[in-house]
Amino acid sequence: MKWKIVLLLCGISLIIGYFLGVFLPLGLGPCEITNTPISKGDYYGNVINGFVAFGTCSAVIVALFLDEIRSLFKKVTFVIQLNSDEAIEEVENIKGTKKARRYHNSVQFFNNGNINAQNCELYVESASFISDNSITTLTVENAPINWNLGNNIVYIPYQGKKVLPLFEIIAPQKQSTPDGKTDIIPATLKILGLKNIEAKAGKWEIIYCLYSTNSKPQKFKYIVEWNGNWEERQTEMKDILKMKLEML
Repeated sequence: MKWKIVLLLCGISLIIGYFLGVFLPLGLGPCEITNTPISKGDYYGNVINGFVAFGTCSAVIVALFLDEIRSLFKKVTFVIQLNSDEAIEEVENIKGTKKARRYHNSVQFFNNGNINAQNCELYVESASFISDNSITTLTVENAPINWNLGNNIVYIPYQGKKVLPLFEIIAPQKQSTPDGKTDIIPATLKILGLKNIEAKAGKWEIIYCLYSTNSKPQKFKYIVEWNGNWEERQTEMKDILKMKLEML
């Protein structure tokens, strides 16, 4: 980029020098001042030369900064948001009683620009778990997240969107043992891009970054807070399971 700026400044300097030479001719000897009026031909010739010089300068600027100029009019504009402000329940009917089998949510990537977003990759930059005033840094992989069908790279068409499952927690399960007792299998928690998460009371903070070859990186933070209890309907669960997405 620096060499383009240098060339542009050189071109502007040459054009300014040209105009100074045409309209303010300077000689090395004594200056001779005359009252001879300029002819119409010379006047229009200077005007034409001025337009030619301006056109040349404009062409140089466009050639040097074509991508930057194009980006002012053709660009990707991402809008990233949760599918719902609260966890969505999936209900099953057990002997006439409706109970939540799981709670889940998704993240939506809208491209509100006027060109397709090319080669989109989503990474987890960092993740942490906060509980009892202590912070635990979680291990994240330095690899793009699978969008769908094993694809790590996708394109998002303009005025289109991609949706990814972001959060899921499955209800605790009862399991009978050979000795006739019943064990309780704890709830199962899944968060996009993380592995082997224990479902327990606390707060998770995950920072994601969306990369595309024709747009700036977009970072956002996903926050989930849960007190560790399980409620069988969303009307009660929403008070103890909270989540939000923040753009960074």
